[in-house]
Amino acid sequence: MPGPLTTAPPVRQLRRLREIATVLVKYGFPDIVARLHLEPTFALGRRLRALGRAPREVPRATRVERLRLALETLGPTFIKFGQALSIRADLLPADVIAELSRLQDDVPPLPFDVIRTSIETELGRPIEQVFARFDPVALAAASIAQVHRATLAGGEEVAVKVRRPGISATIEGDLAIMAQLARLVERYMPDAELYGPSRLVAEFARTVRREQDLAREGRTIERFARNFADDPAVHFPRVYWEQTRPGVLTLEYLDGVKLSEILRSGEGFDRPLIARRGAEVILKQILRFGLFHADPHPANVLVLPGTVIGLLDFGSVGRLDRAVRETFASFVLAVLRGDAERMADAVLSVERPPGELNVSELKQDLAEMLESYSGMRLGELVVGELLRESLEVMSRHRLRFPADLLLLARAFMIVEAVGRQLDPDFQLVEQARPMVEEILQQRYAPSAVVERVGELGREVAGALQSLPRDLVEIVAKMRGDRLQIQFVHRNLEHFIHEMDRSSNRLSFAVVIAALIVGSSLIFQSAAGPKMFGFPALGLIGFVTAALLGFWLAIGILRSGRL
Repeated sequence: MPGPLTTAPPVRQLRRLREIATVLVKYGFPDIVARLHLEPTFALGRRLRALGRAPREVPRATRVERLRLALETLGPTFIKFGQALSIRADLLPADVIAELSRLQDDVPPLPFDVIRTSIETELGRPIEQVFARFDPVALAAASIAQVHRATLAGGEEVAVKVRRPGISATIEGDLAIMAQLARLVERYMPDAELYGPSRLVAEFARTVRREQDLAREGRTIERFARNFADDPAVHFPRVYWEQTRPGVLTLEYLDGVKLSEILRSGEGFDRPLIARRGAEVILKQILRFGLFHADPHPANVLVLPGTVIGLLDFGSVGRLDRAVRETFASFVLAVLRGDAERMADAVLSVERPPGELNVSELKQDLAEMLESYSGMRLGELVVGELLRESLEVMSRHRLRFPADLLLLARAFMIVEAVGRQLDPDFQLVEQARPMVEEILQQRYAPSAVVERVGELGREVAGALQSLPRDLVEIVAKMRGDRLQIQFVHRNLEHFIHEMDRSSNRLSFAVVIAALIVGSSLIFQSAAGPKMFGFPALGLIGFVTAALLGFWLAIGILRSGRL
């Protein structure tokens, strides 16, 4: 199989790849660059100059801190990828998670003229024909979009979210390079296969592409609003579709106080009520509807008049099907009962490890973890601490989980932490208990059982229907000697590549030796024309052998293997 870099990428990607390699070296990761065989993408002199320009804070920073600094230097796509990895407590150690959580997506807002052009291109009309007033000063700015306050012609106050022009091309270019780097990691760093680099990049690509589609975000908001249509304690902004496109989202302006401001001052607010209502909103999203706001930090939560909860920024949402919601409820119930076996069964029903798993050892580790919670009343349980310890145990056993389930864990942790800041007596499990019990009761309700039996029956009927056709096809292939069985050899490509490189070097050395021997014989016989008093053919042979030998030595030294 040819190496990922044997086919030259477009010039722009090659420049970006060179920039990434230079940044990695600058922040102290030359070992990674060497292991991924990225040295050919930039000159040795450039690398040495990059080392000389290393930022002042790098020598004092730890390796994990330098990783964060490198991602920040590489720009918005890599920052967002780092933020996506910051929830992967099932893959990464706690110190890496903590450092990646510090990544910030704040960027300077674009000039108003650029935003005006983008809006007019998306809507196909001059901005004055769409808005009676448009505030040129941005309310907020991030790497993908920025938000401005405006007034529609009918007098409605709105918030206009505008995608930054050119950001899609930038992200797509970086995604292509990230996919290439993931393949290099899997090829040259087999120990990283357990982390599934290509799968992580593919999941991130799906998420970040959805986030760029602002019209999709509008449809998601409307789905939230339908789910909570009968709940007066929460309000979702109205979407103005006439002024909305994939690059522009126009929403009702919510005039309230951000929860982050209430946490700083809090005067004049019923903080316990805010904690209870905010938690109830998120718990209903997770446990009842399976569609939840994945980043409910205080800056994304508003308190409207009447202590009504409003949510902002629906670019990141999580989705859970009924089976996963039931599994999560079983997990919570197993914790409350101190049942490690049921807890392990709930975990394994969601995801299996990539390799062999010692189930008895997993159950023993979970039982030891649960001992610290034995005898604890429901209201005393700290969900965030429980989830953190559970994920640590599962990580040790190489268990990996869907990203949405990890988003759920993060949302729970945020809600509990903020709730305790608002009200020291706040207990998230007390809030969740009625919904957990409701889910488990519904799981065994006659209607639910009938529905599951019907689904299973349809699957079995489909399998039985296709079985005769599949058997006939297999027999036909066997009779015609067309039946093929494919074996998958993991990491064999790396072995073949190394063998090919070794044989090439050996052949090169044989050619050099032959040149030296032949030139020596010509020198000894003194045959042929002379050059500088020596046989010309012998002299040319020695010079050629010297150059080839020097080239071979440089190649061996650059590979780092003598």
